[in-house]
Amino acid sequence: MNRFTLKQLKYFVTVVETESISDASRQLHIAQPSISIAIKNLEMTFDQQLFIRHHAQGVSLTTGGRRFYEKAKELLRLSYEFEQNASADKEIVSGEISVGCFESVAPLYMPKLVAGFKKLYPEITFHLYDGEQHELMHGLHRGRFDLALVYDLELGHSINKQPLSAPHKPYALLPASHPLAQKSSVTLQELSREPMILLDAVPSKNYFTAIFKEKGYHPEIVYSSPSIEMVRCMVGQGLGFSVLVTRPQSDITYDGKKVVQLDIEDDMPSSTLIMAYLANNEPTLPAQMFIEYCSHVELTHS
Repeated sequence: MNRFTLKQLKYFVTVVETESISDASRQLHIAQPSISIAIKNLEMTFDQQLFIRHHAQGVSLTTGGRRFYEKAKELLRLSYEFEQNASADKEIVSGEISVGCFESVAPLYMPKLVAGFKKLYPEITFHLYDGEQHELMHGLHRGRFDLALVYDLELGHSINKQPLSAPHKPYALLPASHPLAQKSSVTLQELSREPMILLDAVPSKNYFTAIFKEKGYHPEIVYSSPSIEMVRCMVGQGLGFSVLVTRPQSDITYDGKKVVQLDIEDDMPSSTLIMAYLANNEPTLPAQMFIEYCSHVELTHS
């Protein structure tokens, strides 16, 4: 049998997950012929066809290719875990950690966590990505991320969770000039009469709209954005109110307007910030150390 390499397996797995040699080429920054040759060598080495080639429509796995893909993923995972764990000793810990961060909460917490951890373990390298939760969960299941910093909402049963904070209750955000902003707290009924600006990022979007629907209220959503700062700026300009969980440190928006955070009097479900990782995939040693560090850092909203 000819020899095969982990690099060939990585090329193969990337082609499977992108369903295209050209897309894999762009993702890996490797020329298409090099990827094609690597896959051909794998097929010759193991004497089986792994892909069905579709003219101008990418590739799909054969039945044998599907089994090969699962085994290749596992071998690459073990190789990565071995590399990360072998790079650590009692005095100097090194390695890499890839962390996906929920985009609205990432700027508030992740820089603090990384900076504190790097003071203890300067040899560990971080790769950070921010996005919506479905993107982070997809990346976690595909092996792109070791960990994901998210709220404990709609995660399913294949995820292990390390809580990082006490449950957070949603609050109302209003322009400083709004009559309701003069109060110490507000009700959902009062808010429902005002135009709403929605943080349009899953699962936050579903969470915030459900808070009102469960009480029988249906505020008019006049604007929406996946950016928490865009939402804050729209509120600051007097275009409506919003409901958020993440509490930025400043009451001044990007464009210099003042906003007011008010507690909401109604009972409603809270959300907890967690570090998530796959239940069937033991974190590498650097990732385990980061989880442990994060669990002992106080994350507050104020």
